[in-house]
Amino acid sequence: MIIVKIQNIRKLYYLEQVLYGVAKTITEYISLGEDYLYHGQNHFIGVHTKDQLVVNTKERSVIVSKLSPEIFPEYILIRINKFDKIAVTPLEEWMDYLKRGTIRPDTMTPGLGEAREKLRYYSMTPEDRYAYDEHLNAVMIQNDVLDSAKLEGYLEGLAESRAENKEKGKVKGLAEGEAEANLENAKKMKAMGIDLEMIRQITGITL
Repeated sequence: MIIVKIQNIRKLYYLEQVLYGVAKTITEYISLGEDYLYHGQNHFIGVHTKDQLVVNTKERSVIVSKLSPEIFPEYILIRINKFDKIAVTPLEEWMDYLKRGTIRPDTMTPGLGEAREKLRYYSMTPEDRYAYDEHLNAVMIQNDVLDSAKLEGYLEGLAESRAENKEKGKVKGLAEGEAEANLENAKKMKAMGIDLEMIRQITGITL
């Protein structure tokens, strides 16, 4: 298939218009393919110079240069109705699930475990689903109460510890202040020529 789009006037968003045309064509012709998985990407390479096309585009009122792969996405087309293999790879397991709604009990494919839980949930009757939701809600409330109690206990313990340390600090500060004052007084008494034994009896400090 060849798509031809002619640009005869200057357009900043010409490649975006090409992108739309390609996407529209793909959706129209995808039913003609035989495989179940298609991969494609757009690269514009010079036939003779082998250089890669750089185009100008407008972003936030500024003209910037971009390579074509920055504008065109990488295409991965999956045709679920064409898949008829035994699922081996993670992608095939997902395709098997999307086509048949089945998930292997031992699957390690990312996301399928969560999908299985969702299937179980939505396969419940409305009554069972309501009871299940209420159960989860009760568990969350219970966990919230326990966490709140733990937090309150922690904050109370922290406050008590800070108060105790503060009180100890006050006592220690007073004792240190008294010792310093006694030492200063003892030094002054010694300078005045007072007997050292008398100084010791008054201040409790031996010089």
